[in-house]
Amino acid sequence: MEVFDAEGKSIFDSAPKKKKRYVLYLFKLTRDDETRIRTVEKAIQNSLSEHIMVRFEDPNEALKALLVKNIELIFIDSSLFDDDKISIDFGVECKKRKKCPLFFIAKNEDILISEYRKKLAFYEELDDYFKDPIDFMEITRKLKRASNTIGRRAKRFSLGIPIKLYRLNDDKYYDVILNDVSLVGFSISIVGNEMLKTNEQIKIKVPLNEFNLFHPTYGEFLPISGKVRRISINGHIFGCSIEFSTPMQLEVLMNLLEKVTRKMRMVKIAEKPKKEVDPVPV
Repeated sequence: MEVFDAEGKSIFDSAPKKKKRYVLYLFKLTRDDETRIRTVEKAIQNSLSEHIMVRFEDPNEALKALLVKNIELIFIDSSLFDDDKISIDFGVECKKRKKCPLFFIAKNEDILISEYRKKLAFYEELDDYFKDPIDFMEITRKLKRASNTIGRRAKRFSLGIPIKLYRLNDDKYYDVILNDVSLVGFSISIVGNEMLKTNEQIKIKVPLNEFNLFHPTYGEFLPISGKVRRISINGHIFGCSIEFSTPMQLEVLMNLLEKVTRKMRMVKIAEKPKKEVDPVPV
């Protein structure tokens, strides 16, 4: 049934059309890479159901598509160039045309991270990478997170607290930034060229006085043991899991997170626009 407005126009004709959203997937389909490529395709379709996936094996055609389609995420498989340096160079060209997140399948993790730090760190948004053997659930989870974050106006709350990190490998302390912390893990940032290794054992000391806390056993610093689980594509951010935590440490950590949550809530309240009040007539 047609429904018309006051001017005699169909309301369906005047209703704004929803803008299509695309994911650009780049690969070269070969027999050796077929299983991995199919897994990535299924992960994209599973996690980004509102997006339309467009596939290209020709890099030049893909760059043209970036100029005409509403592409919100680009997935570059190592099969496209078979060289991580070229993949990063291509990523630079993509960013020049459309500043959207890049996801790479790395052929060599170290080369990809090194080249990214040289050429793409300036553009960094939600860029990430995966390595063989790929994990379907990991790709799905990270794609969903990227999709939920695209277009977000409010910046995520982060701790950004200077702390000391102890590396068991070289028996030294380093100055790092604690980005965030949870009951199961934390992430840190390192300024400079120092690199941690995946699965490396580390310890950090969280300054409790930053949260107006003090503990009779730990004093002003809560010690946390961790293991490096993930290195960001720019090589500066390290995701770590918490290892060997005691019930007492978890209790202190819960108190700390309660303080952080309360602060986040206050920040959100402060960011809400105040309602305008009409002046009271005199």
